Amino acid sequence: MFNLRYTVTTSPATLPAAALVGSFIWLLGGLGEGGRWGAWLISLLTMLALIGWNRRATLNRHRPRMTGALFFVLLTAFAFLETWNSSLMAVLCYVFCHIILIHCYQDDKSQGTAYHAFLLLGVSSFFFRPMLLLTPFFLVSLSVQTRALTWRLLCASLLGLATPYWIVAAWGLLHGQWMSDLLWQSGDISFGLLRWSALDNPRRAALLFLLAYIAIALIDYIRTYYQDKIRTRIFVYTVIVQLIGVGLMLFALPRDFDAVMRLLCCVAAPLIGHHLTLVRGRFVNWYFAGTLSLVLFLIFYTRF
Repeated sequence: MFNLRYTVTTSPATLPAAALVGSFIWLLGGLGEGGRWGAWLISLLTMLALIGWNRRATLNRHRPRMTGALFFVLLTAFAFLETWNSSLMAVLCYVFCHIILIHCYQDDKSQGTAYHAFLLLGVSSFFFRPMLLLTPFFLVSLSVQTRALTWRLLCASLLGLATPYWIVAAWGLLHGQWMSDLLWQSGDISFGLLRWSALDNPRRAALLFLLAYIAIALIDYIRTYYQDKIRTRIFVYTVIVQLIGVGLMLFALPRDFDAVMRLLCCVAAPLIGHHLTLVRGRFVNWYFAGTLSLVLFLIFYTRF
């Protein structure tokens, strides 16, 4: 019997097919819009960075491609995320931050590595200020998952986080500008509570879809985590810690819903991709076909 899930998740053609079809749909919405081209390009770079993050963190050769493809498919399915926003650059920096942090694994003398990783996190906050709220979750991953956090590593991390702001402050003093004037793109952190009534129908559908599949993937992973290699488990646990942080941001920063949704797609893609690649069962073909149908529905529903 033809196994649709296995064919799609393991085929080398899945990634280029998702990129080509997604790019066609993405750019078809407005070829004359300069911002759309920029958003498309940065999203493609983020997709490649996600593949690199997954490849460095896990030992399975199929999942990295599936994760990148899924991330781009999610952005394509949620049409309201296709416009340019500086938070796209923040998401790209966020992925590179994780790629660097992998090298801290069980190395309590990796102060330089931690410094550069948190330096990137600080830079990402120039494009989207709430990225600073993820600092505690990075430190938790550094302590629990990578088992490397020491007082020296903590100091190096905080120093790296502060370095971009020191540079900007020094530049402002030299040129008579306030830091707030230099960081105008990153916006302010404005807390609130996400209201369902404040979202339009496309955003409601996108949020429900993403949260439902995150929940399904989490439940499935709790059932089958022992089948993964230790290195893969560490990676998935890191993703789960980040999901908690980004999920709290989503519901506490309603004004930045679209920006946080981009970040949520980035963090959710590895977990959902892991689930779709390894899920087993009698009706798995129907389940996967239903998932593809939902994605196609969202592509049209969020556009029309």
